[in-house]
Amino acid sequence: MVAAGARPCSGAILVLVFAMGQGLFAAGVAATFAMAVGTAVTTGALAWTAVFAKSAAMRLAAGENSRLALVARGFEFVAALAVLTFGVALLIGSRGAV
Repeated sequence: MVAAGARPCSGAILVLVFAMGQGLFAAGVAATFAMAVGTAVTTGALAWTAVFAKSAAMRLAAGENSRLALVARGFEFVAALAVLTFGVALLIGSRGAV
C-alpha cells in the first residue's frame, strides 16, 4: 500500500500540468484531491465488500448442503461464461478497429 501511494499518479500529473498550462493551478490541485478521495472511497468500498463477502462465504460454507453447492457452482459457471463473452467481445471489437 505504501509503495502504491509513494509513486505519483500519472493522471494527477497530467491534470496538474494541464491546469498549470491554463493558469488554473489551484483548480488542478483541487481536481487532484478529488481524484484521490474518489480512489480512496472506491478502494475502501472494495475492501469492505471483500471482507463482507468472505465472512458471508464462511457462514454459508459452515452449513453447506448439496443444493447450496449446486447453486454456487451455477453462479460460478454463469460468471465464467460472462467473463468469456466479455473477453471475446473485446477481442472481436479490437479486430474491427484496426
